[in-house]
Amino acid sequence: MKNPNPPHPKHSSSSAAAAAMAPRKSRWGPPPPAGEKGAGAASTSARTPTPTPSTAGDPRRHPPPPGPGARNPAASSAAAFRPPPQPQQQPRVETPPPPSYGFHNLDRRTMLLADGSVRTYFALPPDYPFELTPLPQLPHLPRGAGHEVWPPHHPPPPPQQQQLQLAQHDAKRKHLAEHDEGFHSRHPKQPRFEAAPPQQQQLPPHAAVDRHALRRAFLKYAKMLNESAAQRRSYLEGGRVPCLACGRSSKDFADVHGLVMHAYNPPNVDSFIDHLGLHKALCVLMGWDYTKVPENSKAYQSLLPDLVQASREDLIIWPPTVIIHNTATGRKKDGRAEGLGNKEMDKKISELGFAGGKSKSLYGKEGHLGLTLIKFANSPAGLKEAERLADFLERQDHGRIGWLHARANQSVGSDNSPLLVETDNRTGEKRRILYGYLAISSDMDELDSDSRKRASLKSKREFDPSD
Repeated sequence: MKNPNPPHPKHSSSSAAAAAMAPRKSRWGPPPPAGEKGAGAASTSARTPTPTPSTAGDPRRHPPPPGPGARNPAASSAAAFRPPPQPQQQPRVETPPPPSYGFHNLDRRTMLLADGSVRTYFALPPDYPFELTPLPQLPHLPRGAGHEVWPPHHPPPPPQQQQLQLAQHDAKRKHLAEHDEGFHSRHPKQPRFEAAPPQQQQLPPHAAVDRHALRRAFLKYAKMLNESAAQRRSYLEGGRVPCLACGRSSKDFADVHGLVMHAYNPPNVDSFIDHLGLHKALCVLMGWDYTKVPENSKAYQSLLPDLVQASREDLIIWPPTVIIHNTATGRKKDGRAEGLGNKEMDKKISELGFAGGKSKSLYGKEGHLGLTLIKFANSPAGLKEAERLADFLERQDHGRIGWLHARANQSVGSDNSPLLVETDNRTGEKRRILYGYLAISSDMDELDSDSRKRASLKSKREFDPSD
């Protein structure tokens, strides 16, 4: 039985030598001619240089495209009866014509910069005739197709839900791949339930405050600011001062402006009226306009001197009181000062034609202080009588300004000063010239401790006896 797989025949040594001497075919160049195979081709290949690699010159690796009449032999026979495909018509695109202007149409212009240098640029002339391109027509919509064409309107969520959504959106960390609009945000792996922040108490607007309660708070803090001369001076000097409404330390406010800003914008609702009253009292004390909103520009601190004086003189001490100066008459043998007593002052006031007032002479360690308080009834009639007495002294130039002038010229021998003592031409008796004025808030420190404790303040413009 014959072997179905006979062994390959062995090549002879001569044929192996001839194959080794045969030239190696180039992978880039064309195959060698048929007549040059064998040993003769080796010498020719050695003399001929290797041609340059060419992609287009190798028909085996890059065959040429088939002609229009070429057929694929591997195709089925049914392809011969298939109709040739019709060429698809592409829409004709009209290329816009080039602009009719060119570089020769530009004008050279210059402009002056802020640093003084000049720059040159080119631009079309301002009167160049541009051709306006008509806008494309909008698609025609049938009548009554609005609800079908446009998407339905979704009503906005309730205000509370909208605020909650905004708060959650703001607190969420955004990823680079996420978009805020048009896409749903990525859901967290695990839902987090956070407690809602405590709702801050909304302060009522200034116009909705009870005017009666605000007036009482204003008068209360105006008295507290003027009870002591040292305390009033600390505020007028503009240093660090505490808040009388909430008790905050003076370290929290750099100056009175900071305290005014704090009083106008209080931290809570409970002390809102007290802080507003303190704000007005501070503005009246400092001579600022309390009707303007305090800002960092400090425009509210500009007020005319006449308005400053009017706002300060509007706050009077209640019950109505007239302060009489220069009531001391001399000194006793022990060196203590003596002056007009209560009965003598009541008699003098009655002689001047004013009734209803009760005198109270003030005394100190060295005796009579030369100061007497004339208190009238705490009623509109008592206020009217006190104003009459103050106006009478003012017309004689013996009011507040007259007393400041007389005290400025007061010397050691004041008993002979014509501004303090006058002599009767008939009897030759020396009498003291009385100076007096209606007591206001800034005169609170001139009262004695008992009168200061019992006294209060009233506004003549907003007079209300029930306060």
